[in-house]
Amino acid sequence: MHMTTMTALALAAAQLSAVGQTGVTTPAPATVKGSPATFDLAGFRLGMSEAEAERVLKERGMTVRRRTRAITFEDRVRQAVNLRGGRLPLKGGSVLNNADIDDGKGGRIMIRMLGWPDGARVRSITYIVRAGTEPAAWRTLLVGKYGPPSRDSGTIDGEGLHARWCGQAACLGEGGVFRLYADVNARGGTIALSQPEGTSSVVSDLVEREASKRGLGGKPAL
Repeated sequence: MHMTTMTALALAAAQLSAVGQTGVTTPAPATVKGSPATFDLAGFRLGMSEAEAERVLKERGMTVRRRTRAITFEDRVRQAVNLRGGRLPLKGGSVLNNADIDDGKGGRIMIRMLGWPDGARVRSITYIVRAGTEPAAWRTLLVGKYGPPSRDSGTIDGEGLHARWCGQAACLGEGGVFRLYADVNARGGTIALSQPEGTSSVVSDLVEREASKRGLGGKPAL
């Protein structure tokens, strides 16, 4: 495994442990300024279950334009066992994988989920905002909601506002942290909230460990 990948995975594991799973498998009850794991974006929070995300959709009158589903954690484990020579039947269930949402106000929201043992949880939220808000107004709005951005961001140039929040003084080069970024101007733009890089690898490791306990052990036979 490449050293950069190993470092990102180690940072992600440490981050997940440090926050007690908030923003990973449990959504924060409220936004804490300066702490991206607790942020909400368009009403959605990291760590929300499929049911909780559906509740936000209904409460805000949003429409799902397209959605995809994925196999459950349990069936991922069974597939891994079978690759080791086991013969476990798949249960055939599914969980939400991605959703492309119309916010009803001219913007789009894209939700990505990650399948944990207890079900799918929101892993990232991307909001493609509508045009009509100047960069300075965006900065006032975002700082008011999330607190000051990192010291290496928050500038406004000819392309608009470029701001980052990662719970640290500087965000550049930091992949193993929760983060929100905003690149917006009067023509629109993107605001995105995500879990630490390597979170999906943590789930893959859980799958492999569970498969090893149930199956024949060792690596898959290809």
